Amino acid sequence: MKLGKITRDVFDSVIYPRLGAKRPDVLVPPQHGVDVGAIDLGDGRVLVVKTDPVFIVPQFGFKKAAWFAVHILASDVMTSGIPPQYAAIDLNLPVSMTDEQFAEMWEGLHEAMAEIGVSVVAGHTGRYEGTDYPMLGGFTMFGIGPKERLVTTRGAKPGDQIVMTKGPAIEATALLANFYPDYFKARLAPDVFQEAYDLYWQMSCWRDGLIASRIGVHAMHDATEGGVWGALVEIAEASGVKIEVYEERLFVKRAVAELTKAVGIDPWSSISEGTLIIATDRGEEVVEALRKEGIEAGVIGEVKAGGPGVVLRRRGGAAEPIAHPREDPFWYAFSKIGQMLH
Repeated sequence: MKLGKITRDVFDSVIYPRLGAKRPDVLVPPQHGVDVGAIDLGDGRVLVVKTDPVFIVPQFGFKKAAWFAVHILASDVMTSGIPPQYAAIDLNLPVSMTDEQFAEMWEGLHEAMAEIGVSVVAGHTGRYEGTDYPMLGGFTMFGIGPKERLVTTRGAKPGDQIVMTKGPAIEATALLANFYPDYFKARLAPDVFQEAYDLYWQMSCWRDGLIASRIGVHAMHDATEGGVWGALVEIAEASGVKIEVYEERLFVKRAVAELTKAVGIDPWSSISEGTLIIATDRGEEVVEALRKEGIEAGVIGEVKAGGPGVVLRRRGGAAEPIAHPREDPFWYAFSKIGQMLH
């Protein structure tokens, strides 16, 4: 199997046909390109569920790493239009973790969840041989809200505008700069390196989704594995539509452009927790609301009938089909630098 998430072929052939018992109250089962599951509670409300690994990188500092672990999950739940409220966490700690490091990590998890209104309701904690960073167990978040507020990547409609927040490769840039600071300090101008390093605190689209959902959205998807191109293709395929993106409307942060160039990866195909792709018929209102809260955003394209698929409309008018990246280039850059330094 390849690094990172499994491919759609593996999901479709191995996982999707074997999902245990079939229950009529499951509104949104596991699907490729859909961030959450949803259960109909039968009283006009839905329960939204999402699970991810507990992702802890000690080099970041345990409290700082814990913030990211929380926001990875909260961002996914928020793409449903319903905020996360509850959490269950399974911590399988490595033998090398000290009691002091555990306490620091847990304090970080607690503070990050308290800040966004999430309460821990269940879990398991133990220290075991054979476990290691960065994946320290499993983390599930739940949200309950009105059924009419529920959105998934299946909801994009012809006539919608496509809004992007922050630009591409936020996560790829921030993780590389924070994981290998000395490597990039030697290759980037000091102010560019600092900008890349500080992008760490933008690796969340929880606020983006909360703000946008108050205006009105039809679909939201965070640009994780496969980056912006992957997220757009997944929305197009899930919704059965064509998405046309306009080259002149795309924007990239300076630090992202320079760091991804330095390591030779495509920012548009690279993992980007923190970047939210939104399909809405109120694009300019959503952009204005996001910008008022200090979140960079812009309308980058439109949803059209046909497809499914994504087309990049070049400045000269040529139309270039965009395929799903399938393999995220971040993982190979990350591994290559690690091998060079060790």
